[in-house]
Amino acid sequence: MIEKEAVQQPEAIIQGPGQILKRAREKADMSCQDIADRMKLKKSLIEDIEQDNYDINISLTFIRGYLKLYAKHVKVDEAEILNAFESLSTQKKEPAKLQSFSRRVAHQANDDKLMLVTYLIVAAVIALVVIWWFQQSSNDTTTASNVSNYSETVTENVVAKEIFSLEEKSDDSVATKSSVQLPPSDNQSISADSADSADSAENAEIVDDSNNLNETTDVIETTVIETAAPVKLIFEFAGDCWMNLTDATGENIAYGVKVKGRVMPVTGIPPFVVTLGAPEVVKIRYAGEPLDMSFLPAGRIAKFDLPLSE
Repeated sequence: MIEKEAVQQPEAIIQGPGQILKRAREKADMSCQDIADRMKLKKSLIEDIEQDNYDINISLTFIRGYLKLYAKHVKVDEAEILNAFESLSTQKKEPAKLQSFSRRVAHQANDDKLMLVTYLIVAAVIALVVIWWFQQSSNDTTTASNVSNYSETVTENVVAKEIFSLEEKSDDSVATKSSVQLPPSDNQSISADSADSADSAENAEIVDDSNNLNETTDVIETTVIETAAPVKLIFEFAGDCWMNLTDATGENIAYGVKVKGRVMPVTGIPPFVVTLGAPEVVKIRYAGEPLDMSFLPAGRIAKFDLPLSE
């Protein structure tokens, strides 16, 4: 009898978390299927847990999570279940289970390494996207500056040609006046009248040319003023979206990631260059009018000019 009791006594002491959870489930008058439905797991997995039969391919983190969730549904202290699980995993009489636990630890370490590699890849992709975005912004600014410099050069050349033409005509008229010298005669008064008429005609031509130059300058100034009129835009973001907005001066009016729910009014000189990372979550009002965004492809980066060309 003494030897029999010595053999059976350790078996009574060993109590895995599955036995504790099973008794609590039966006390709560619940079936394995009820627990499986609540935990969104298969019934066979619940039965394995109650029998303390754990798959060596499942990470220890997941096993502890299953035990804690099971304990919560049957109202058992989570610390008691985890302590029973740790005691079961360190029993010296079951070297096979110790080996399986070490394998689970190795699997968990591999999972951690995979997660680290995944994070590094995601960080590299984000860095590449940011570099590309800055390069696009730099190219757009350079193009706008070149266009502005070209228009200023053309305007200066037009004005210079008009002034040069007027100066040539003025020099020709002066030369004509100095070269015409008639000797005194009876027809001197007639010649003087003719010279006065010629001077009046030349002066009229110079005045007309000056008026034309003034009109040309006025047209150029009017065009510049009309182009420089600021326009108000309103961006509404239904989700997170990174963007870049550049106006005709080449200035980046708005850039960066805009969070969901933000309403962003901006004012600038048209035309604008708009770049959106997620155009499907953005609404735009241009000069108070809603913009039809249906022409932009969803799920892709969109780059377009405002106002839209007809």
